[in-house]
Amino acid sequence: MNIGLIFPNNDRRYKTVHLGLAYLAAYAREQHNDLHFKVLDTRVATTGETKRFFSSAFDLVGITVFSPVYNEVINVFNRVKQSDSRVPVCLGGPYVTTIMQDILKKTPADFAVYGEGELTFSDLISHLKGNKEPAAINGLMYHDLSGNIVVNPPRRHIADLNTLPLPAYDIFPMERYPLHRMITSRGCVYACSWCNSSSIWDYNYRCRDEVNMVSEIEHLLKNYGNKIFVFGDNSFNISPERVDRFCNILINNNINILWSASFRADIMTQELAFTMKKAGCYNAAIGIESANNEILSNMRKNTTIEKIDAGIKMMKKAGIEVLSQFVIGSPGDTLETVKQSIEYARRSDCDYTNFYTVLPFKGTHQWQYVLENGRFYTEEIHDFHSVNPRIVFETPEFPYKDRLEAIRLVKKNGFYSNRDKKSRWFDLAKETSRMIRKFLPGHSGEKVYMLLKSIYKLRFVKKNNL
Repeated sequence: MNIGLIFPNNDRRYKTVHLGLAYLAAYAREQHNDLHFKVLDTRVATTGETKRFFSSAFDLVGITVFSPVYNEVINVFNRVKQSDSRVPVCLGGPYVTTIMQDILKKTPADFAVYGEGELTFSDLISHLKGNKEPAAINGLMYHDLSGNIVVNPPRRHIADLNTLPLPAYDIFPMERYPLHRMITSRGCVYACSWCNSSSIWDYNYRCRDEVNMVSEIEHLLKNYGNKIFVFGDNSFNISPERVDRFCNILINNNINILWSASFRADIMTQELAFTMKKAGCYNAAIGIESANNEILSNMRKNTTIEKIDAGIKMMKKAGIEVLSQFVIGSPGDTLETVKQSIEYARRSDCDYTNFYTVLPFKGTHQWQYVLENGRFYTEEIHDFHSVNPRIVFETPEFPYKDRLEAIRLVKKNGFYSNRDKKSRWFDLAKETSRMIRKFLPGHSGEKVYMLLKSIYKLRFVKKNNL
């Protein structure tokens, strides 16, 4: 059985393996011994590879859907159907789970998978083989014989992520990706107002154990070379004990990697920060969101700026560079509270600072807040990403003109970061880091890489004018 998988992301900034598709393929191959996968990652595929993909014969095509690439999804969907109108197409991904049956109203696909996809997608393959009725597949949406959209009951989450096979990296052109990206947990125990992770995962947090994590690292090092590792978890240190055990395995087994992750600064300890640094952690992304405690409370961050600041200082003391991230437009935000965040960012010791304007997603507290207290300029989430300036709603306390001024002030300080388009300079920088890790393995590669990063910071990152 021939299955095509498409990752539409031609114009996005990052070149990265789509781990969702990689897990789908890995699990399906465990359940079915006759599957042959072909992947089209539009960000890295050549013109010839793209043409050959769409001229191939498939028994099923799966397309992952993110809201920023929705228009490209429509294009690749139409191209699949133009090549063979009979081939069944299944959509999946976070945007499907966000807007649910609306995805089948907007996109005339045959099937859509919502929630956790591995088991549902494998069951769909069984259906196409004639072994399972679609009505019996939890987590599946489809059109019945009358054309009505059927939404089957949700599927229970996989209780133990350690039981999943390693992602099917072998179906991707791994030599074209400058970083190794891994996911070591799903969900989050927190419920920040703007983040739709909680709504997608139903507040159900599960994590892989440290031995399972290291086995994947060793697999990637052995088969695809030493690159920078990026852990794409919502918050890598929700379980500090797991992070400590993971770091000590790396240290005790002399596994020399450089790695980065997103952290909750308020639950950091000095001892853990030192251990992380020793284990190769060079960068930490911290979601500060706001320097105003009332706004932090409104957005359900469940912390204070004082606790966040203390955690940042611990990581800086350990020698870990810090990327601080803020959002503009949280519940109760005003021009004055954004000014407080800008002032904190100016005087903080963070190495990099990014401000983003909030984009609400259905199912989040932020979405409901706008419905009840403000007004949207459009409620089509996939249109949010093309709005410039990126202001998709306003509230009485934070009107459009004030939001424009907030963006202007953030830009003036060099902190605004809503651009997520591909760049040849960004690609060159990432490819250079990959080559350094390839030809200068071990600690020498780490030292050269960090030296180049420090030069980049001094040369290209705008200094805070205190």
